[in-house]
Amino acid sequence: KVFVDYAHEGVSMKNLLETAQNLNRLIGDPPMRRKIKSKIIILVGSEGGGRDKAKRPIIGKLAAQNADYVIVTNVDPYDDDPKKILEDIALACQEFGKIRNKNLFIIEDRRAGIQKALSLAKANANKNDVVLITGKGAEQSMIIGDKKIPWDDREVVKEELKKL
Repeated sequence: KVFVDYAHEGVSMKNLLETAQNLNRLIGDPPMRRKIKSKIIILVGSEGGGRDKAKRPIIGKLAAQNADYVIVTNVDPYDDDPKKILEDIALACQEFGKIRNKNLFIIEDRRAGIQKALSLAKANANKNDVVLITGKGAEQSMIIGDKKIPWDDREVVKEELKKL
């Protein structure tokens, strides 16, 4: 199950992750609910351009504490160094137990990040896994430097699912 959501700050991220956890508990017939070990896979990022830098560690902490896998990627870095934004989130994830290249992946290119999230779900081979693509929702563009590029997470997810 793949959900594209705008969640991009603490409260919305917390609510989304709680919903995913509750969804996991409700999946399957009652006798099987305890036997299903589904995963929550989340793709997160944060804006640049002087936006609130304080939310980056909050996003990292919530993702690390509530998801099995975290992929950190671009949202809208604007003129900020995308690597710095990603590192701010990744360091918070590490503080809360995530390990790089095991259950924490830093992938600057958003499409490649989405590919990674979907491939983790496929590799787990559990149809009950939940993939959360956060930060952009239904937005129709991404801003990198001074370039505004057409972008729609919903369409990219559909394209990448077809490739799987």
